[in-house]
Amino acid sequence: MTSPTPKTPLTLSDIQAEQHLFRQRCNTLILATLNSDQWPEASYAPFIEDEVGNHYIFVSELAAHTQHLLDNKKVSWMLIADEQDTRQLFARQRFTCLGHAELIPRDQAEFSDRLEQMQEQFGDIINLLKGLADFHLLKLSPKQATYVRGFGQAYTLSGKGLNQIEHLKR
Repeated sequence: MTSPTPKTPLTLSDIQAEQHLFRQRCNTLILATLNSDQWPEASYAPFIEDEVGNHYIFVSELAAHTQHLLDNKKVSWMLIADEQDTRQLFARQRFTCLGHAELIPRDQAEFSDRLEQMQEQFGDIINLLKGLADFHLLKLSPKQATYVRGFGQAYTLSGKGLNQIEHLKR
């Protein structure tokens, strides 16, 4: 009888590919924004991602986070695995970013391109929302990120497009 072959440890490029796949499976993100009194408020929004890792949300002025992001460009957001799909809740897979929000005006080509991408992702609801003047397209540009895949398996991502990955050892 032969002994089982030990698993090959994952390389940093394996981890990089895994976190990209994780992000592609997510449809909503959790936002942390600062209100006018500088208190953090949590919320969520459906999102899409571009080819360099920016996240886009299409949000109403009726949502507090929209005004927060228009007033204060600093933002943090998180993508997190569903509780139902997690064996250990203390080690949920997650991707957390720090970055800046930028309003994309309706008359820019980027607005049309991203709304088309959103319609492909989320369906006809985007056509309805696009007709509402209080909805704004915001680009969330990450400055740095952390990807956690489990206990002792946290990685920092930085650089253009978050293409540099390093095991977090603290």
